[in-house]
Amino acid sequence: MSAATVDAVEQPDILARNIRVGSRIWAASQAFFFLAFFFAFLYLRALNTSGMWRGWPHHHPSPSIAFGVAILVCVLGSAAIARSAALVAPEMWRATEWAALALALAAVGLQCAQFSSLGFGPTDAAYASVFVGWSGLFTVFLLGMCYWLATVIGDVTRASGTPVVRAAAVEGAGFVLLVLAGVEIAAFILLYVVK
Repeated sequence: MSAATVDAVEQPDILARNIRVGSRIWAASQAFFFLAFFFAFLYLRALNTSGMWRGWPHHHPSPSIAFGVAILVCVLGSAAIARSAALVAPEMWRATEWAALALALAAVGLQCAQFSSLGFGPTDAAYASVFVGWSGLFTVFLLGMCYWLATVIGDVTRASGTPVVRAAAVEGAGFVLLVLAGVEIAAFILLYVVK
């Protein structure tokens, strides 16, 4: 048995460091994943084959700006609350994480509601394909983030019960949500404002 483990459980400081490093790697991989949609948007818009970037004549996919603003506010609020959870008193972190989870789930619900009322699909234009791909996969990633937040809230095992590990888990989830908020800002600017 190595010095890092006692009774097959990692030491809290090593586990906390692993959580911090893992959250940075996961956040970076998400940022690079969505970079593909950013370049797809720029490339297809610049290419504008036969003037069909936004669709056929008299059919220009246009998502509701109200949905876009509501989703953006929910994601930004969730990220801000999750990041601030590391700064609150230890007995208050769980309440702040619940608030972050509620806002993230609200963003997922709003995106699902928007998809049901879009009026266009991924095959209707280059813009539509980028919009549906970017926002749809963002919603999947955000739903995964909701799962992570729920596990952070509910994890009261012996190893994670230590303040060091709990703080690392709260901070790591907040960092990843902050990166997702940056992705959502870019998506809002490109998909709702620039079009």
